[in-house]
Amino acid sequence: MRKIIFLLSSFFVLLLSSCGDFQDVTFSGIENVQITSLTQQGVEAEITAKIKNPNSVAFTIYKSDVDVMISGMNAGKAHLANNVKIKAHSEQSYTFKVKSDFSNLSATDLPKLLSIAMSKNVKVGLKGNLKVGKLFVKRSYPVDISERVPLGGK
Repeated sequence: MRKIIFLLSSFFVLLLSSCGDFQDVTFSGIENVQITSLTQQGVEAEITAKIKNPNSVAFTIYKSDVDVMISGMNAGKAHLANNVKIKAHSEQSYTFKVKSDFSNLSATDLPKLLSIAMSKNVKVGLKGNLKVGKLFVKRSYPVDISERVPLGGK
C-alpha cells in the first residue's frame, strides 16, 4: 500500500513540476467565421482561429461558454460544441464549432442580424473564460477579443 501511495505522489509531483515551464499560448486571430445554420432559435458556426503552442505538451480546450457581440449587438452566449486538442510545438489553424441561441435578442434585432449574416465581414467580440487542460490539470483562461473577421458561406 505504501508503494502505491509513493508512486501516486511521485506521479503528481512530476506532473505538477513539468507544468512549471509552461509558456503562454499565442492567439494570432480569427481567420474565418462560417455560418453553418441560421434559424430563429439560434446560429451554428465554425470559427477558424490560428493558435501557436510553443510548449512540449499538447492540451485540450474543453466545452466552454463565452458572451458574443456581433457588430456591437449582444448576441447572447456561445457554446463551444466540442473539445479541441491543440498540438505541442505547433502554429496552426483550428476550427471551433460554436452554437449560440438568440434568447437575449429582441424581435427588432433579428432583421439586423440577418443583414449582418449577408455581409462579407463583421466585427465579432468574444468575452468569457475558456477551460483548458491536460489529464487532471485544468485551468480557466480569460478571453476578451474583438476584431473584424471575414464571413464565409457554405
